[in-house]
Amino acid sequence: MEWSKVLPAVIAFLAAFLLPLIFSKRSKEGEKKKNSTSQNLLSLGIDFERIEKRDERIEFVKKLSWGQKAEGIFKIENRNIDYIFLISESNQYGANYSLDYIVQNAFNVREEPVRNTRMKLIKDSLMGRKAVDVLWKGDTYLSQKLNMDHALKDKLKNTGLKGLKLKLRIIPEKKHGYTRIKTNFISPSQDLISFIDSIAGHIKEGF
Repeated sequence: MEWSKVLPAVIAFLAAFLLPLIFSKRSKEGEKKKNSTSQNLLSLGIDFERIEKRDERIEFVKKLSWGQKAEGIFKIENRNIDYIFLISESNQYGANYSLDYIVQNAFNVREEPVRNTRMKLIKDSLMGRKAVDVLWKGDTYLSQKLNMDHALKDKLKNTGLKGLKLKLRIIPEKKHGYTRIKTNFISPSQDLISFIDSIAGHIKEGF
């Protein structure tokens, strides 16, 4: 068998039949997560508006990377969080989903450049690996503010958040005038929104 002749036919088959199935599955899953996020926000009594990707109000948000797609965008009212983006990112198994909590903020004038900040959960193996503390590492100024916020730590330790596998990074987009609080996909709950909104409050103050 001459593989040089067979290979183009195999590639054509994949393109014609399998890829549409993969994208269709991703589209359905994205729609499902968008609707569940919307329902959760409604049930929590959070004022929000579902908006389209071309809405001029989000023109300040930089374009997503290749392979990423905004499955849903929610404008949040009366909170430190300004927008929530539901993001899907394609991989060899389908797609990973995450939430970007967008915070429009000013950046302080300083010599040291702003840096990403990540949350490190401190767990106790004797308590079922639940989070017992949190440590912020990265941007010197912001991580110091967050580490000194004991009320924020208590929200993590003493609520339903302590049992979640929450992964969180704070990514400043200084050129565009906003900061992303990026988490793995966890449906918004009252505890989670309160926790992230407190972080957003520190970001709003500038860093």
